[in-house]
Amino acid sequence: MTQNSKLTDMHRRNRGASLLEVVITMMVIMVITAIAIVQLKPSLRNARTDTAMRQVVDQLRQAREYAISNRRYVQITFPIVAGQYEVQMTQLNTLTPGGGAVNPVLSTVALEAPLQFTVFPAKGDTPDAYGNSASIVFGGINGGPPTGMYFQSDGELVNGATFLPINGTVFIGVPGDTSTARAVTIMGTTGRVRGWNGAGTVWKQF
Repeated sequence: MTQNSKLTDMHRRNRGASLLEVVITMMVIMVITAIAIVQLKPSLRNARTDTAMRQVVDQLRQAREYAISNRRYVQITFPIVAGQYEVQMTQLNTLTPGGGAVNPVLSTVALEAPLQFTVFPAKGDTPDAYGNSASIVFGGINGGPPTGMYFQSDGELVNGATFLPINGTVFIGVPGDTSTARAVTIMGTTGRVRGWNGAGTVWKQF
């Protein structure tokens, strides 16, 4: 082999990847990345939904514990502010509108969009059977009693008008996507709060 042939052969070995090889490699990487994103998307969506359900559960439990610890009525509301779905707890220093006392908001938790309070009629009610006629049902009333619902100092959740215990359900998810169906139930007499996962064929306690 001549010196020129040796140099040419060495040049070919050290030339590196051609443009075509680089393009093919990038395409393979992009395909693998796309497949991974598609496979991870449902898991990420379920994780976000579970997080929202836990936030509602935690907020309600905190409201109950605060009512017991501080011997105060704590009101639970589910406002929608600028399209943001929230759960809010408020300490009630007076139950009389315009009574002069200030009722401070203790905590507000917003659901991450596109999650919202929404009912899934096809899923049916949770095993607690507190109602599923709307996304928020307390005491069998859509949205809860007009006078509101309060945790009181013994831990019960009561109707703001009668002060009798009421059960309630809050449904969470992305409208039209039953895989995101979640629910939170409250037993009025004990203040017990439970989370439910409705992604499968039946509701399962979380």
